[in-house]
Amino acid sequence: MNVLLLYLAMLPQDPARFFDRQVAPILKRRCLACHNQQLNNGGISFQDRASLLKSGRHGRLVVPGKPDESYLLRTLSHKDEIKMPPGIPLSRKEILVIRKWIEQGAVLGCNPSPFMLC
Repeated sequence: MNVLLLYLAMLPQDPARFFDRQVAPILKRRCLACHNQQLNNGGISFQDRASLLKSGRHGRLVVPGKPDESYLLRTLSHKDEIKMPPGIPLSRKEILVIRKWIEQGAVLGCNPSPFMLC
């Protein structure tokens, strides 16, 4: 059953809808408490695409279309000095969803507030 759900989640869909239905719930649950427009920890807000696209001392956090060049995936995979989120890492499935989102261009949701579903 889990394999079927993963397969269905990975089928092509509109990038904004994919973000809203697959990516936003992960970011809300695991990232947004610290990386939002108010706290902006590490200068990163998942509510602001410009924040995600800027370069830092470790390179660009998100390189649309190029997940292997995106520092975000290294931190989420706990394969770098900075490991996010702290504590329990994201599941393999969650990391694959984030990877697909970056491959699709790292498009945010289709509402002005990126964490409201379409």
